[in-house]
Amino acid sequence: MSDIIDQAQLFEQINLTQSLQAQRQSAQALQTPAAAGYCLNLACLEPFDGEPARLYCGPACAEAHHRQLQRAARPRRRG
Repeated sequence: MSDIIDQAQLFEQINLTQSLQAQRQSAQALQTPAAAGYCLNLACLEPFDGEPARLYCGPACAEAHHRQLQRAARPRRRG
């Protein structure tokens, strides 16, 4: 019985290590947009006077910009 538990713990450790490695690789592949001095949401584009490192007005603009990037990355379907 002890061998089965040891083997299960080993498999669990291997699985955890692989999951963490995949998560690290995925995080490294993500690109952070460069600050431009205005909101990156194309529907907003509010200027940030005095805050050049700021990316978005708030969470709503960040989510909208993320959706815009996802739409742009998808291949267009011909119909």
